[in-house]
Amino acid sequence: MANWRWLRPGLHIKRWVALITIGLCILLIGAMFLTLGVFFPDSQPFGMDSYASAALFMGLGVVMVSIGIYRLMRRIEKMLRRADESRDLSEIAYQYNRLEQGPRFVCFGGGTGLSTLLSGLREYSRRITAIVSVADDGGSSGRLRLDFDMLPPGDIRNCLVALADTGQGMAELLQYRFPDGEFSGHSFGNLFITVLAQIRGDFGNAVREMNRILSVRGEVLPATLDKISLVATHADGSKTTGQQWIAKSGKEIETLELKPEPGEPSADVLSAIRHAEIITLGPGSLFTSVLPNLLDPVLVEAINGSEAKVVFIVNTAGQVGESKDFSVSKHIKTIFKHAPGLRVDCAIVNSREPSGGKLQELANKGVQPTEYDAREAQNLGLNIVYRDVIDDSRPHRHDPAKLAKAIMDVYADSRPVRAK
Repeated sequence: MANWRWLRPGLHIKRWVALITIGLCILLIGAMFLTLGVFFPDSQPFGMDSYASAALFMGLGVVMVSIGIYRLMRRIEKMLRRADESRDLSEIAYQYNRLEQGPRFVCFGGGTGLSTLLSGLREYSRRITAIVSVADDGGSSGRLRLDFDMLPPGDIRNCLVALADTGQGMAELLQYRFPDGEFSGHSFGNLFITVLAQIRGDFGNAVREMNRILSVRGEVLPATLDKISLVATHADGSKTTGQQWIAKSGKEIETLELKPEPGEPSADVLSAIRHAEIITLGPGSLFTSVLPNLLDPVLVEAINGSEAKVVFIVNTAGQVGESKDFSVSKHIKTIFKHAPGLRVDCAIVNSREPSGGKLQELANKGVQPTEYDAREAQNLGLNIVYRDVIDDSRPHRHDPAKLAKAIMDVYADSRPVRAK
């Protein structure tokens, strides 16, 4: 019955379908005259030569079909295209088809780093699964976590916005943060997810609903649906609990653990890992965004069991409270220390040094670009992909387009070469 809805009045579609149908019928008549001229050369339908009749009817049919198809496509385009969409229907269809054939990415992380990566990868594929850490307990997310006994929505919101296919207006709406009043500090997107979680009765169902509402290019999934906290043990033996407090402690982090231990990951998460072609770890805060997902031995086992290329994206600069003076090799060693046995195939390392002014900006923040200690890093058994992936205006972050291009090059190098 759904197909018959296209025949309802007011859609302005039937007239063009009818024109195309009539044009095809006239084309068929022209073909009949052409056949008549071939087998009966002396025939003169309508007092004209058979070939002349064929040319007349086929020409008229082609014109009617062409006009009908053009107007029908314009009408469908007008109905389906968003008001802020500058591409025509053919461009939209071409891009959709191209992205549908893109690589299957699974991206682990959280915070700004993961959303930066996703905003670049979305131009190459819509088969992206972002698996987001849910250990955040600061800011708006932390307040909502306490007030509603739910998982923190902030990092998931950022990833949803990065992959959303609903236009800039929706992105601005979800990222809007209330400056004052009772909602001061809360982003609208966090509140939206919180309301959905209350309506659906489950945080996981709320995130699935957001994926649908935002027409996400891929899928955003929480790493676990269990309420967990990060616990850091410092070099002096003291412990700090909570993501925000770990970052603020100012103490060197010796080890990190999850409390309580998370349960079995969801079937969606495990399925995405199993079918992945490229798995990325990072970028982002090493201890509070990247490592939390890798502290789950089930996820590590799933990554090791996949046939995907596993890529670790090394941060372009240190981070106060976590990895202030870490070199490339120390980043990699820290990953292996907390996720023993994890398979990592290559690491993407930034090759471009920021300008003098930008270096000073980093120094003013108490950090410096991540040092590439080549010999030490290469002895760790990874393939090092040394590329310019830095954001020129913000050297402590990656450039989305550069980083995505580097990952696509890794993907291209990992594909088997078919014999000609």
